[in-house]
Amino acid sequence: MTIVAEPRLVFIHGAGGTHKVWRYQTSAFPGSLAVDLPGHPRGKGCIAISEYAEFVTRTIVEGKLRPAILVGHSMGGAIAIEIALTRSELLAGIALVGSGARLRVTPLIKDEVIRDYSRAAEVIAEWAYSPKTDSKLRRASVQELLEVPAAVTYGDFEACDRFDKMNEIGRMSLPTLIVCGEDDKLTPIKYSQYMKERIRGAQLIIIPDAGHSVMLEKPEELNAALRSFISNLR
Repeated sequence: MTIVAEPRLVFIHGAGGTHKVWRYQTSAFPGSLAVDLPGHPRGKGCIAISEYAEFVTRTIVEGKLRPAILVGHSMGGAIAIEIALTRSELLAGIALVGSGARLRVTPLIKDEVIRDYSRAAEVIAEWAYSPKTDSKLRRASVQELLEVPAAVTYGDFEACDRFDKMNEIGRMSLPTLIVCGEDDKLTPIKYSQYMKERIRGAQLIIIPDAGHSVMLEKPEELNAALRSFISNLR
């Protein structure tokens, strides 16, 4: 008799983030793993999404986490897409949270990281949350972003800027959940709709009163969406 392993949830943070952004998910899903990408918060970051994807792939293989369900936020979603296109045999499915098949970064944010990192963190926090979100959460996110070196965050934005799989995601055949905050200004709903239209069988959930940081703003809603997605894989 063949024993099929239960899928393991692997959470991947976005640009300038750490595993901490997934605190409400790892506590809700025992046995899950939230990775810290290279340089987050210490050391040297990568300069391409493909390099981060290689790191996550090694984590899955060496940690014997296959079959994994990748849950990627923003840049983390780009990493999940990269792995889905290149190493799909390692995965049971992917969930893309506030992400897109292309992730251009406005120079207003990217260049400010080099000029004044503290000010950039304030701007990013302003853009990353719904106006309806408690301001305490935005202030806390500023401090968490500043834990990651400015050079690493800038490199993340450069990697995002170069990422473009708009013409390739149609090849993806893995079960895919797409989640977007209704008030997301960094990766607007149209990004998620584009992926929904091109990834065969993809499910799209739009969460009201949430911006780009859905996992922090509306953790229960995201967790419910993930539970439903996982149950349908069995």
